[in-house]
Amino acid sequence: MLIDAVKTRLEARIPELAGEVGTAVDFTSLSRSGQALRGGVNVFVLPAGSKGLQATAGTGYFVQGVRRAVSIVSMLQSTDPKGRRALERLDGWLDDITQAVCGWAPDEVPGVFELLSERPVQAPAGVMAFMTDLQITDRLRTTP
Repeated sequence: MLIDAVKTRLEARIPELAGEVGTAVDFTSLSRSGQALRGGVNVFVLPAGSKGLQATAGTGYFVQGVRRAVSIVSMLQSTDPKGRRALERLDGWLDDITQAVCGWAPDEVPGVFELLSERPVQAPAGVMAFMTDLQITDRLRTTP
């Protein structure tokens, strides 16, 4: 649910991503196949874990805050020998990602997305890859 909401948000806010954002299934398939990336920018939204916060329990209910994290992997494929085009686009690209998601939340979630980190990650030759980690505070509600 959260992964799909972030995917939809990215596709709506960044025109060049319309219909192009992948999820963990796509990322895993690409990694296993060893196929080359399609040209330009490739983006994948991945689950990145959860952390429980303070819980409250009473007669007939249990409520606990939960920080849910997602990672957005951006892979920019260089089309020139020195990778200059990918480097020139990189800062703007990462800013587009954070502007699209930070401060926003799916309707059913009480918190908003916050930036945790952005960092380079290992990528195939000719590809620059960065991971943008985000978190949002949600609420777990159950009846015991």
